[in-house]
Amino acid sequence: MGWVGAEAVKNKPEGYKMSKWITTALIVCLCEAVQAAEEGEKKVRELNKKQFVSAQRRLHEKKGLEFDQAKVEARFDQLDKNGDGKLSADERNFKKNK
Repeated sequence: MGWVGAEAVKNKPEGYKMSKWITTALIVCLCEAVQAAEEGEKKVRELNKKQFVSAQRRLHEKKGLEFDQAKVEARFDQLDKNGDGKLSADERNFKKNK
């Protein structure tokens, strides 16, 4: 037998309203997470040569390795398949490009 009208709200089991709010909150959080993931995929930026060299310099310093700017610039040119002066996400996939 179903609940009807204002009397139905009074007779609902204890915790009904809380579980309703929790369910709603979970749905909202899930939607936000999906949207953030989609935006994150869109925000994959391209790197120009200056940015690439700077990132490689920091990486070499962090690892205590010798930094050779000429080699890094040559590596950038090798990775930049289309010659546009920027590394796209596909071009930056270093493991595939080695």
